[in-house]
Amino acid sequence: MIESVDDRTWYVKRDAESSPEAIIDRFGGGYRLRRFSLTESRRTPHGVYTGVDLAETAWWRLRDRPRSS
Repeated sequence: MIESVDDRTWYVKRDAESSPEAIIDRFGGGYRLRRFSLTESRRTPHGVYTGVDLAETAWWRLRDRPRSS
């Protein structure tokens, strides 16, 4: 789910009671997706998308992708 923080920032959460997993913010002409962290320098980038919904979908696809060992 997407939770609005302000007019330029959204959190991606599994459900309403969960902690944020990712942050989407308006960036230039798109929406930047980053892993959530309270420390700005630890917010890893995951691309810029043309819409908030596309960025959220990209996040869940990243999370669902099998990890290589």
